[in-house]
Amino acid sequence: MKLLTFSIILSIFTQSLFLQAKNDQSTKKVFESLINPVFAAKCLECHGENKSKGKLKLHTKEDFLNGGSGVGKDIIIKGNIEDSELIYRITLPKEDEEAMPPMEDSSHYNPVTKEELDVMKAWISLGASFDLLISDLDDRSRKSALHVLENMPKKLLPKSVTMQPKLPVVLAANPDVLESLRKQGILVMPIAQNTNAIYVNASYAGKDFNDEKLLLLEPLANQLLWLNLARTGVTDKGIASLTKHKLLSRLHLENTSLTDVATIHLSKLSNLEYLNLYGTEISDLSVPNLQKLSKLNKIFLWQTKMTPQGADSLKKHFVNSRIYDDLVAQKNKMKTSLNNLIKSERSKLKQHEEKTKEISGKTADKDPLNEKCPVSKKALDNTNFSIFEGRKVGFCCDKCKLKFDAGGAVFRSKIPNFKASDEYVNSSKKLQNMRLAMDTMIETDQQKLRIINVQLNKMGPEINLGWEKTVSSK
Repeated sequence: MKLLTFSIILSIFTQSLFLQAKNDQSTKKVFESLINPVFAAKCLECHGENKSKGKLKLHTKEDFLNGGSGVGKDIIIKGNIEDSELIYRITLPKEDEEAMPPMEDSSHYNPVTKEELDVMKAWISLGASFDLLISDLDDRSRKSALHVLENMPKKLLPKSVTMQPKLPVVLAANPDVLESLRKQGILVMPIAQNTNAIYVNASYAGKDFNDEKLLLLEPLANQLLWLNLARTGVTDKGIASLTKHKLLSRLHLENTSLTDVATIHLSKLSNLEYLNLYGTEISDLSVPNLQKLSKLNKIFLWQTKMTPQGADSLKKHFVNSRIYDDLVAQKNKMKTSLNNLIKSERSKLKQHEEKTKEISGKTADKDPLNEKCPVSKKALDNTNFSIFEGRKVGFCCDKCKLKFDAGGAVFRSKIPNFKASDEYVNSSKKLQNMRLAMDTMIETDQQKLRIINVQLNKMGPEINLGWEKTVSSK
């Protein structure tokens, strides 16, 4: 009997604690405890204090209510869920460009949940007061609110953030060295906020920036990450000094006099990811040197002496050669097939165009179908007529006939109740369908070709040899 009494008392006590905890939850403010944490986890990366995409900030109540560009205070309309921009944006299909949060890829997608949306809708519907309590919500919305409290949103960084490279931690450069370079007309600046890593751009100095001045960068060997020497006067000999800059990850050398000798030195830059050699004397002899750049992911070789075969050899060094060769074979086969398709379809199209033209010049009409000249609106001269789209059209004179023959389609609407012959109409429809069918087939094959090119580009470093001529149906 005592045991039963104790169990009853324990049950009542436990239930009392549960109800008390539930009541404590109900006294929390909806915006502060539920909506704001959702913003913090899913929105502030793009709409916070440091970044305001679309001029919308959500990190304070005041900024939130101000809305963004083109939206303003319509971000929320008290009592009106449907017209509130906030609800509109977060309920768009994830594929929509204006959907929030944006869909970059499935592994980084962090949308508002059903329960979180329920709470936002209820909050707006009840007047969007920042003092609204969970206890003020209806039963359904209160359940959603308690669910959110038990499953607080977690921050999931977007792909654009997670893919950002980590900057090296380096000591600050000597400010006297930086000032000295600036006096030489050289741009020197940190590559980002809160980092000592340096970006140097000497391209503005042109040919005046030579091998001797390149040596002025040596004191920055432990800080220099990005370097632009485009259009400068540096030579193969001077490039040797760059081997001291072990952190270099981006290097512009376009439109300089560099030859294959320079790549012997460049091959020692083990952290190089981006290299621009556009407009230099680099050739296939540089391939073995460039293959040593294990972190290379983009290289420009346009208007150099590098051949497609050399670029292909460079690419294959970084990838599975069997898969790469298979894709290249597929690409070449598809290009040949596409060229043959275009040639064949063009021939068929030309034949039917000639047939349609022939049909257009024949008619069963004995007399002109029009009563007035379509060019001058004057009476007809029975000796002047043309056969247009299978119909006999009369004119007042040779001059009007010549004008019509030069552009009959322009005057078609000026012939009352004009109707082309049935044979011409049928032939024209067939010609149009043939063109549509040809365009569809070509676009289908071109899409397959694009997919293969994308796969090839994703393999190893992106190598730019200039624009590849697109197969055209025109």
